[in-house]
Amino acid sequence: MPEALKAWIEKHRPRSIDQALSVEFDDREVRVRAMGKMDPAWNQTFEWSNIRRVCFKDGGMFGSDIIYISLKSPDKVHTVLSMASGGSDFFGALCDKGYFPEAVWRRAIAESSGGMHCWPED
Repeated sequence: MPEALKAWIEKHRPRSIDQALSVEFDDREVRVRAMGKMDPAWNQTFEWSNIRRVCFKDGGMFGSDIIYISLKSPDKVHTVLSMASGGSDFFGALCDKGYFPEAVWRRAIAESSGGMHCWPED
């Protein structure tokens, strides 16, 4: 394969989610950042103390699970992909901090048919 073609393919190849989106957090806040060509609308910051509700949507066998974070104020929902860089650590921190209790996360991660699990439940 010609080098120019290899370079073009590499440049235009879709990046994996962990190369396009990152999740970082500390004791106070969570920061979701778009990387590369990812839409900057994915850039989000919210404080742990502002979390009202967490929902986990199964992404199936080959997709990323989606974590929806509902905030107290403003009444807004942030979206975090579990396959983002730092996404699984973020999900673990949500559970460790009590935002997603063990009984709920166990059901959520066992899901494989696209279901959604939320805490607190409606």
